[in-house]
Amino acid sequence: MKKFFFSAFVAAAALIGVSSCNNVTNVSLSSDLDSVGYAYGVFFGNQYSNFQDSGVVVPEVTMDLDNFIAGFVSAVRRDSDNLKISVADASTLLNSFQEKLRKQMEEKHQKEVAENKEKGSAFMAENAKKEGVVTLESGLQIETIVEGTGKQPKDGDKVVVNYKGSLVDGTVFDQNDSVTFNINGVVKGFKEGLLNMKVGGKAIVTMPSELGYGDRGAGQNIPGGSTLQFEIELREVIPASKK
Repeated sequence: MKKFFFSAFVAAAALIGVSSCNNVTNVSLSSDLDSVGYAYGVFFGNQYSNFQDSGVVVPEVTMDLDNFIAGFVSAVRRDSDNLKISVADASTLLNSFQEKLRKQMEEKHQKEVAENKEKGSAFMAENAKKEGVVTLESGLQIETIVEGTGKQPKDGDKVVVNYKGSLVDGTVFDQNDSVTFNINGVVKGFKEGLLNMKVGGKAIVTMPSELGYGDRGAGQNIPGGSTLQFEIELREVIPASKK
């Protein structure tokens, strides 16, 4: 039950606002136990604030902190006379509410994915008209800025590159210089772009979401369904070790 309660609280906290709570300043920390009790409150309050700031929001869902504290205190004291919801019913209610929030989050996510794909398709359609842009069979678009003359990477090789990754609105989500990695460790579109370059070359690679991070996206910086554009400079190829 402890594990369930914490996970349910975390899921709800990511989505809900906070109403006022009274008497937050009338606190005495005159003993170790007073301080420990207050520390627990600080810990869970800080967790709540972190999830509230996470950017995941479903509007018009609000939890009253006074109600939360009243239920918490009555349960801790096993005060059945003032416990308005039984422990069993609380578990059922939280499970139901958590499922409701999960569905709301999924619906919100799918709507954002569809919008991002629509924006990405329109962007790529315009980008394909630019002089010098080549669209490959996979849907990847490559615009060669500087034609390389050196070694061309192969599957399994490591590469040293400078790159900048952007969303279609120009937001830069990642940028690195002289970074080394195995080309099998990056998203499909980035890998395919590298396989079509030679050392010394520079190119702008534009990829639909299925060649990037798909519907899931990546962290807070790359929403699901995002079309990605990378400016890549291939500086070196390190051949895969022979067995």
